[in-house]
Amino acid sequence: PLDCRGRECALGNLVADAMLAAAPGAEVALQNAGGLRAPLRAGEVTYGDVLAVLPFGNALATLSLRGADLRAALENGLSQPMAGRFPQVAGLRFAWDASAPAGQRLGPVEVRRDGRWEALEPERVYRVVTNDFLRRGGDGYAMLRDAALAAYDSGPLLEEVVAGFLAAGARAEVEGRIRPR
Repeated sequence: PLDCRGRECALGNLVADAMLAAAPGAEVALQNAGGLRAPLRAGEVTYGDVLAVLPFGNALATLSLRGADLRAALENGLSQPMAGRFPQVAGLRFAWDASAPAGQRLGPVEVRRDGRWEALEPERVYRVVTNDFLRRGGDGYAMLRDAALAAYDSGPLLEEVVAGFLAAGARAEVEGRIRPR
């Protein structure tokens, strides 16, 4: 939904959390806000509701990526506020400035490791989970295609991952993953 383009949203957190939970070993999840097409209503959620949110049949994709390339991916996501490429994330948090020039919007980025927040390290290799559309370079995320050190693009369908996550009782809320700089 449009409220996920340009800011953190509970639905984006839910989908990113589901991705992270479904990819053992992954440290960071990245979902484009444009891939979220409908809100989830309160109360009982059906598989049809999940398909309305995630209608594209995207599969989970995992990759290894250096911190500098992960930073570039986030900067790409922030390059066009209110566009579908806006990043919804899990396992990391960042600050950004929508009024700064494109390419200079991203502030500090921290990754959660062993229950603590640590600064993103440019040379460290991170295990990332995303959807196969972004992994193939969609929405300007060419670095997920071109800089991947190891990639697997044939994971389970994203809608199945999210439906299972919801069936297990998962919930999400806005919690400060994306904040103004």
